[in-house]
Amino acid sequence: MSDFPDVFADGFSISANPLAITLTLTRSEPTGEPGVHEEPRSIVARVRLSPGMAAGLGGALTQASTVRVQGPEQAETTKH
Repeated sequence: MSDFPDVFADGFSISANPLAITLTLTRSEPTGEPGVHEEPRSIVARVRLSPGMAAGLGGALTQASTVRVQGPEQAETTKH
């Protein structure tokens, strides 16, 4: 068993103030019907970050999305 929660999210919201950034991860319940649905979302995690950490996370996510588009041969793991 891990020492941290493992969560799946298919949505997020970000709120900010001068001292912190809050990233809220949400998950919708599948309806099984085609089309766009405005279903209630369950909060699965809330992460509070310093502005510097949020900036680093933003850069890392940009890098990860670039690797995903370019392909795994460009992949590398970076710890921040």
